[in-house]
Amino acid sequence: MKLIKTLSAVVVSFGLTAAAQADTVKIGVGEWAPYIGESLPDQGLHTKRVLDVLKAAGYDVELEFSPWKRTLEVARRGDTAATFSWSHSEDRAADFIYPKVPLEEQTDVIFYNKEKHPDGVSVSSIEDIKAQGLKVVGLSGYWYESALADAGVDIHIVSSEDNAWKFLQAGRADIMIENEVVGSLSVENTLGADAGSIGKGAVLRTVPMYVLFSKAHPEGQKLADAWDAHAK
Repeated sequence: MKLIKTLSAVVVSFGLTAAAQADTVKIGVGEWAPYIGESLPDQGLHTKRVLDVLKAAGYDVELEFSPWKRTLEVARRGDTAATFSWSHSEDRAADFIYPKVPLEEQTDVIFYNKEKHPDGVSVSSIEDIKAQGLKVVGLSGYWYESALADAGVDIHIVSSEDNAWKFLQAGRADIMIENEVVGSLSVENTLGADAGSIGKGAVLRTVPMYVLFSKAHPEGQKLADAWDAHAK
């Protein structure tokens, strides 16, 4: 009888331990300081938010850092369960589940070359950029690439944000579209003492950002539901 009780206690203890162990999910991200970054405190502000919410839902997260385009494609295939931080687009909605609760709201603004535009730029829409014939520098894969193309605005694509700021500073473009917080930090890090040559203009758009859960991943819908239940 004593042996049976002992075995029962072991079984119960094992069951409790197994139940207490969180499931581990792999999520793909790129570098986007101060929100996401492998060497940032808590790996970034958005990363901390995502990990806290999913931990409350019973999940541990393993981050996989890679270039943004690869991050999206890997998640699209379902090799990772999710990716963040992304705004809404019809193209991405075909392959990803957008949860009801966004990660955070973000603001994109116009940055401009002060030497070319000492009085600033009066731009608050893509239509304004087109109407004023402004030259734009930016990165491939960002939301504005297709929006500018649809409006008939030419954009000079460069390989990195550092190159974009240098291109803008050199006067080879009039404006750059960037997240307000990210841009303000990035231009300081890239140009240093010359950062004052770049001005900040009006808000171009304010949008919610999301964790995208892969429709191709077996846990995608379950994770999206867990996010909505714990992120409110």
